[in-house]
Amino acid sequence: MNRDSPEGGGFTIRGRKSIHEYQISDQAIEIMGRYGIGNPSNQAERDVVDQGVDVVDNVMSKMARQTSPLTIRKKKIPRTNSYPHDEENTDEDSTNVLSKSLPATLPSHLPYSDDSDVEQNYLVKSLSKSRIEDESFQHRLNRSDHSSERQTLRKLSISSEDTAQTQSGNTFRNILIALILGFIAVMVHKMLPNITNSSQDKSTQTVNHDKIIFENNMKNLQEKYNIDDNSILKLKTGISTIFSRMDTGSFMFVYNSKTNNFNAVRFDKFTDEVAFTAARYLRSNIASIQHTVVESADLDMQDHGQLITRYRDDVDRSGVMLVKEIDSVPSQLAMAFHYYCDEYDPVVKRSAIFFTLNMANCSNTAELKSTHAFIEKCLANRWKNLPPENVRPLLTRVVDIVIDVTSVF
Repeated sequence: MNRDSPEGGGFTIRGRKSIHEYQISDQAIEIMGRYGIGNPSNQAERDVVDQGVDVVDNVMSKMARQTSPLTIRKKKIPRTNSYPHDEENTDEDSTNVLSKSLPATLPSHLPYSDDSDVEQNYLVKSLSKSRIEDESFQHRLNRSDHSSERQTLRKLSISSEDTAQTQSGNTFRNILIALILGFIAVMVHKMLPNITNSSQDKSTQTVNHDKIIFENNMKNLQEKYNIDDNSILKLKTGISTIFSRMDTGSFMFVYNSKTNNFNAVRFDKFTDEVAFTAARYLRSNIASIQHTVVESADLDMQDHGQLITRYRDDVDRSGVMLVKEIDSVPSQLAMAFHYYCDEYDPVVKRSAIFFTLNMANCSNTAELKSTHAFIEKCLANRWKNLPPENVRPLLTRVVDIVIDVTSVF
């Protein structure tokens, strides 16, 4: 550059000539040839023809290409839920490219984009990158959803299989239990009749054995005291009926103390042995059992209810009550035997009530030929203080089976 005035008001700007404008003369070519031949001494003497000279050589003479006004990020902004992508062209590279200026000696006809093109390219690139990242995120989200669905379906499948296996196991167990129970039921059904029959056989054998013992004992008593067959048959039949029907019955031993050869001790012993034999049979042959004995002369109760209460437990335990001298029982206590001898609703079930009656204590009975009627007449006279409507039922129950042994003792 040449400055024409001291104030610097006018400048003539001259630039370095382009290499295309430089004219190479024949002399220069010759000098270059000589220089290439190796004559350095002549090199300093060569004339430079028509070379461009810079008047002012400063920075302003080297104008750089205009760079993009957009701020280029050197660091990537991290995006959430996005995959990293490798790009061939980075922002740093773009920045370096855009920030480089062309040398002053190079021609200015090289192509470059203006500001709008750079911004548009950057926006397009950013949108494309954002779309790729969104598509990648959506793809990952869909893949996560598909994975969750597959896991859920797998869990449901496993749960269904486990449920099916459990139900199958339960069904098999129930069938097995049902088969076992059915088998047990069949076996019990087959064995139960045998067990029942065996029990019945044992019970029958026991009953038959007890009955045989009872009959043998009665036969021994018959032989021992010389009792007639009819009297012994009445005793055996009556006691066996009580045992089988689980009810009660009354027996009346009739004797006469005024006969010539009467033996009171032997008669008492006979009645005691009969009562004892009946008690063992009615109470399953218990050897220690003892029959209940009631002495009429010793009764001191005020009413028949007290008499029932007094001997009920003893009769229930032994099964037999022996009431001596029934004609001596007071009228107010006689109704107690109405309940003891009730066949339909007895005070004690499966019990035998024995009475003794001394015909010598009865008066004005000579004209009666029937022993049964004689006993009823005698007792009616003894219990005449009872209401008439109570006497007849009482006598019917007390005077049931009569064993006449007046000719024996």
